[in-house]
Amino acid sequence: MMDIRLPRLKKCCCCVPLRVGSLVIGYISIVFSLLSISAVSFSLYRVIVFVSTHKNEPVPDHTPEEMTRIAQSLYITHAYLLLVYLYYLIISLLLIVGVHMNKSIYMKTYYNSGLFLLVLALATVIVSAVFLHFIATITLLKWCVIIFYCLLVVRSAYLELEEQNKPRDFEMQNLYIPHRAPLLL
Repeated sequence: MMDIRLPRLKKCCCCVPLRVGSLVIGYISIVFSLLSISAVSFSLYRVIVFVSTHKNEPVPDHTPEEMTRIAQSLYITHAYLLLVYLYYLIISLLLIVGVHMNKSIYMKTYYNSGLFLLVLALATVIVSAVFLHFIATITLLKWCVIIFYCLLVVRSAYLELEEQNKPRDFEMQNLYIPHRAPLLL
C-alpha cells in the first residue's frame, strides 16, 4: 500500500495561525454553502415554474418527450448539487464546532469528509473536461486546489491540537540524575 506524506503547515497563508485559519475556512465554507444552496434552489424553482407553465403549451423545436427528459435530468442535477452543498454545510459546521471546542476528532472528521468532497470535485473536473468548455474545467480545477489547501490547513491544525492535548511522557529516572538535581545547601 502506498503511503502519501502530506506537508504540514505552520501557518495559514504564511501569516495567520492555523486555528484562526481553520475558523475562517469554516465560516467561509458555511457562507459559500448557504449561497450555493440558495442559488441552486432558485434555479430549481425556475425549472419547475418553466415546466409547469409550458405543460399545456408546447415549446417550439422540442417535443413533449424531450421536455420531460430534459426536465428530469435537470431535477436530478439540482438534487445532486443540493445534496453536495448540504454535505459541505454539515461538515463545515462540524469544523467550526471542533475548532471552538478544541475537539480534534471533529476536525479530523472534517478532514476525512473533505477528502471525499475533493474526490467528488476531481470527478467533476474530469466530467467537465469531457463535456464542458475548457474555462469551466480550469475554474473547477482551481476550486480543487483551494479545497486541497484548506484541507492541509485543517489537517495541520488538528495535528497541532492533538500534540497540545497529548499527555507528556516524563521519565522519572531523568529527574534524579545528579547533574540535573538541584543543589542542596
